[in-house]
Amino acid sequence: MADELIVRVNIGDFKRQLQELGRRAEKSIVSSGTRAAANVIRDTARQLAPVLRSGDKRRVAGALRRAVQTKRRRGKPGTVEYSVVVRAGKTVRGRSEDAFYWRFLEGGWSPRGPGQGIRGGTRRKALERRRAAAAGARTFKYPFIAPAGQRSLGPAVAAFNERVTTGIQKAAKEIK
Repeated sequence: MADELIVRVNIGDFKRQLQELGRRAEKSIVSSGTRAAANVIRDTARQLAPVLRSGDKRRVAGALRRAVQTKRRRGKPGTVEYSVVVRAGKTVRGRSEDAFYWRFLEGGWSPRGPGQGIRGGTRRKALERRRAAAAGARTFKYPFIAPAGQRSLGPAVAAFNERVTTGIQKAAKEIK
């Protein structure tokens, strides 16, 4: 994703304590702490997500908030990555809870009437969008994931530190 938040922890004492516990404990403790930090950001994104005022046959009120979740990503060896993503394509009890429109809210869109879509290929559409933006076309944007990452950075780091500290203490007691 273009808007991603990367937090790197490079504290010597922290790394030394983790290495004393062993590779397996180190991996589970860091993974648990990273998950806790991602969950804080996820909860903030859910609070900031706009709620549909009135549902229709294609969209259900509150589906966007329910679709925000954390997901573990495969990263480089030795790294732990969690992302805050929006689940798409979900159906609950026969009703579509597909929050496909989150990209339009996060990235912005230019409203057009029926039959007024931009025609052509990818390059042509990009050119026409740039021209419209330069001409002052209205674009609407309701970002909620990127501001959630910025707003909850402090509490996310605190949750990470708390989870890792308790994990180190618990693992140290098991070793002794």
